[in-house]
Amino acid sequence: MNRSDRGRRLHIGSVFTLVLVALVLIGVSFVSAQPDPRQMSGIPLPDPQLPAGTITVRVIRGQLTNNVSDHPVELQQGDNVVTVNTDADGRAQFLTLNPGATVVAATELDGVRLESQPFPVPGRGGIRLMLVGTGDSSVVALGDVPAESGTVTFGADSRIVVELGEETLSVFYLFDVVNDRTVPVASDTPLTLILPTGAVSPTVLRNSHPQTRSEGTQVTLPGPFPPGNTPLRVAYVMPYSGDRAAVVQDLPFDLDALLLIIQKWGAMDVASDQIARRADMNPDGANGGTYIFAAGSPVRSGTAVSFEISGLPHHSRLPSTMALAAAVVIIGIGVWVGAVPVDTDAGSDRRRRLQNRREKRFADLVRLEQQHRAGQIGATKYGNRRRELLVNLERIYGELDEEVAPVVLSPTRRTPASSPVAGQSGTTG
Repeated sequence: MNRSDRGRRLHIGSVFTLVLVALVLIGVSFVSAQPDPRQMSGIPLPDPQLPAGTITVRVIRGQLTNNVSDHPVELQQGDNVVTVNTDADGRAQFLTLNPGATVVAATELDGVRLESQPFPVPGRGGIRLMLVGTGDSSVVALGDVPAESGTVTFGADSRIVVELGEETLSVFYLFDVVNDRTVPVASDTPLTLILPTGAVSPTVLRNSHPQTRSEGTQVTLPGPFPPGNTPLRVAYVMPYSGDRAAVVQDLPFDLDALLLIIQKWGAMDVASDQIARRADMNPDGANGGTYIFAAGSPVRSGTAVSFEISGLPHHSRLPSTMALAAAVVIIGIGVWVGAVPVDTDAGSDRRRRLQNRREKRFADLVRLEQQHRAGQIGATKYGNRRRELLVNLERIYGELDEEVAPVVLSPTRRTPASSPVAGQSGTTG
């Protein structure tokens, strides 16, 4: 179930490029009769009519009729950047790219940097996308325009992506804060996300707005918000035990439409009163993974997005429970043995050292079980360490048995350590 970060980003990128296609397939439409081009800015759309691996980026200012010609556009693949100028139709075309590579298209227009979502270069067909500026070339900096009080929303392209780890869920919030006015808006409600109970390792993703901050489980993005979309991209890890896990996320703003994208394994499913439609899809074809696409109606601010995933892959807790029970039995025997009086002082120091070692190893075993239950240690490392501790404890108890065996078996005569009785005691756990 483990995946490298590179593989995870590639799978997420594949999902992103098909979000709009998924919405069409499951019968959800969030586009108005006259869409604002800014809502489509940076969204990659597959085009099977283009030659394989071809990417065209159209740059416009405000309206579809206002093409920006002879303007540099960058296509970034890791540290490599290729720059092409737009033609008379405002399009920059990139050819001879490596299929499967994850790329980002970007340009700077009127002092504002515009970037697309990360997406993989397709093996068949190409990709079309637009980068849309504010539409006012006279505006040098939005900071010079006074902000007005108002409301913003999480746009219809916002989505929650869930991927599987080793008894963990990696949850990605890919939200767009939408200001549909032509001036910056200072929201009446601050943008503060309190991540769900159980969330660990919160991370602000690279393509989130630079002012996004994460302090513990609290994520903030201060306003004012410029016209158009402001990206909010955060992720966290949620450990789980058993075959079910629930996510409950309160929202400070209205969510224009609910969209969940969940990596599926086996008989996994998702349930929520907020889900109206769902479909299983394989974005990467026969060799790729399956994802659950689930969509629902708008979610109002002050309420929570809530869903439960069932059928999760998980390890049985029986072995760890049995190991912990065995450890308790072992320590109980050790306490009983340690209570037997010894008639000499010569072995008291050695017994004390053995008892100290025994307590330390038992504490290590308990701590290891707690880490395993919390998902803080992998299965292989956990198994190896547990076996090592149990062998260590068995050896210590054997040595303690040798210390007390002469007293218990023969009060008037010490049994040599090499005798059959001593040897038998030494192999007892």
